[in-house]
Amino acid sequence: MSAPALQAPFFEIGPKNLLRLPEIVAVAEAAASAGERHGVSVILTVPTALIAPVRTAVPGVLVFAQGVDDDEPGGSVARVLPEALADAGAHGVMLNHDASPLAPAELERAIRRAQENDLMTMVCAGDDESVMGLVDLAPTIVLYEPPNLIGSTESTDRPWIPEIDRTVAERAPDILMMHAGGVSRPDDAFVIMRAGARGTGSTSGVLRAESPAVAAEEFIAATRRGFDAHRRSPA
Repeated sequence: MSAPALQAPFFEIGPKNLLRLPEIVAVAEAAASAGERHGVSVILTVPTALIAPVRTAVPGVLVFAQGVDDDEPGGSVARVLPEALADAGAHGVMLNHDASPLAPAELERAIRRAQENDLMTMVCAGDDESVMGLVDLAPTIVLYEPPNLIGSTESTDRPWIPEIDRTVAERAPDILMMHAGGVSRPDDAFVIMRAGARGTGSTSGVLRAESPAVAAEEFIAATRRGFDAHRRSPA
């Protein structure tokens, strides 16, 4: 099974540093199978040291790094360059996560350096202003994730999705808008996608489930249903 090209709908799982390699591979295998069945691109955002083994073990998912340094090749030590991510087989990199924020100039350089190495970029933003500040930098994905929702287990309305997605599409139609934060149940993924998102994702909802493999299937199926429901809805 080869990793599909990234397209909507897509679903991201971010194991952070919660799992060892065998556990990540097991989740990735289940997610890859579900993604293939439901026509959903699957992204796994993994620790840098695990990029190559996950990519080798589960070619059916897109493997993103959890971050990157913006250094140029040279004599630095203990820095992760985009060239190294590309050589390890990463498809892309997540940037500006709430747990690892970047200053605006750092973020701009990191996006540029990733793009120079043919890496996709998933860039996190917490509000409308931050989202629009990213448009001219042309990231692959903008992940709209309000800080107050991160880690939440309470379902909540996200009335901002249609308008911000429409605004971004008018200025930069190639950017994929993703909405997450507090996606703890498959129904949360369904509602987000039905509102018009191109992708969503969950960490705790999948990894804290009694069976992460079953949860991955349920979230990915809900992502597809919500995407299809939005496409069927009147304009």
